[in-house]
Amino acid sequence: MKIWITAAVSAMALAMPALAEVPGIDFAKAERPARGAVALPVGKDGALEGISRDADRAAKGAIAEAIKTAGFKGAAGQTLTLYGVGPYGAVLLVGTGEGLKSATDLQTYGATVAKGTAGWTATVNVAVPDAKDVANDAAIAAQGAMLGAYDFGKWGKAAPASEPKVTLTFLAPDANAARRAWETDARAVAEGVFFARDLVSTPSNIKTPAWFADQVVEKFQGLPNVTVTVLDETQIEALGMGALYGTGQGSVRPPRLVAVEYKGGTAGEAPIAFVGKGITFDTGGISIKPSANMWRMRMDMAGAAASAGAVLTLAKREAKVNVVAVLPLAENMPDGNAIRPGDVLTSMSGKTIEIMSTDAEGRLVLADGLWWTQEQYKPKLAVTIATLTGAVGGALGSDYAGLFTNDDALAQRFLAAADASGEGLWRLPVHPNTFKAIRSDVADVKNGGEGAPGASVGAAFIMEWVKEETPFVHLDIASMAWQNSGNAVDPKGAVGYGVRLFDELSRTYETK
Repeated sequence: MKIWITAAVSAMALAMPALAEVPGIDFAKAERPARGAVALPVGKDGALEGISRDADRAAKGAIAEAIKTAGFKGAAGQTLTLYGVGPYGAVLLVGTGEGLKSATDLQTYGATVAKGTAGWTATVNVAVPDAKDVANDAAIAAQGAMLGAYDFGKWGKAAPASEPKVTLTFLAPDANAARRAWETDARAVAEGVFFARDLVSTPSNIKTPAWFADQVVEKFQGLPNVTVTVLDETQIEALGMGALYGTGQGSVRPPRLVAVEYKGGTAGEAPIAFVGKGITFDTGGISIKPSANMWRMRMDMAGAAASAGAVLTLAKREAKVNVVAVLPLAENMPDGNAIRPGDVLTSMSGKTIEIMSTDAEGRLVLADGLWWTQEQYKPKLAVTIATLTGAVGGALGSDYAGLFTNDDALAQRFLAAADASGEGLWRLPVHPNTFKAIRSDVADVKNGGEGAPGASVGAAFIMEWVKEETPFVHLDIASMAWQNSGNAVDPKGAVGYGVRLFDELSRTYETK
């Protein structure tokens, strides 16, 4: 790996806490376990098939009897734990309902097993249901188990023991093939998601732009075909990035711009570029936010985290594709040097911006980050990803991120990747009137537009910096980056949304 650190990296790079305990992962031939602890799928109305049926026979019908007695219906995600049943010391029953139909279903199954066996101290043999049209079922279930077991932990507390207490052994028709799929592919996806979650979860008194840059440099150390570039505030200002520099000038923690380039595809081929918003904390600046829930604004760099996590995944699984993650990083604070509403900034492209609200800062850093990316890499596809607007949540809730593009074919490509990865997207419009709404009387554009939909205004603003020859997609993930309660696969808190989506998208571009 080459690391071009064209700025001084901070002297004290505080490491993130070690990952909380995750299970060991192994694979074995798909046959009925003779004894020990097992996890078994149960279909609708308590149906037992395959290994589950064989295990029940070994237990002389005790598992089926327990299902009947407990009224266990086998609904998707439902669980029932039994102890001392026939030859088995412990049995975790996991409902699969009408059956598993997708990789997302397999991930959920694996995550449910991991949560249901947390704290067990034995090897658990996990029967894996077949999901139609999904390759490497066992490896995908193992990926879900790893994702579901994630826990950021408590800052400053001692790291858990390095050896996991429980090992999940996933049963597959070809255990060696499943192990290879896990080691060369599925595990890398989980590791990329973990990196993104860790970055988002880190408190912002630690997570300065310089610290973020340090973490990226350290994480990619030693990976082949990777180049990391870090620009400091002096270089950012010298390049004319007035939007990025202006956003960060109210903080004593100056901005950074980080680029992580991975070359795994055809030599010389233009890369896919992921440009992620990296506001390490967002007070709203002079247009200060209400105090309620401002603490959550440590997650306002989730787009940058997803971009870095996706490239980490692609590099670790040695994907046959060229990609670059560009991370414009700044802290938005309201001190005496901060930008004000009514100020005019000049971006790197020369286009001027009237500031209507300093709390519409994400689009500012993306404007310069996107323009620099196009100048530096001439990407074949540029994607911005950002926790950009509260309005997108009002439109789509917490089920979908907003997808904006003028390219119908690209929209379909992203929607297909969303379906395959389980990270939901819904296409939203950018009407010509929205571009009119952001015209300024004193500058080229303004960073807000009265009377136009908020999420579309943010997208329209960023599109002002897209070159005519650059295919472009914008993703607004403001309602997806953080879960208030969590689910089987995603924890309460930082989700790492975007890593799995970008990995799935990149597979469609890989050199065969």
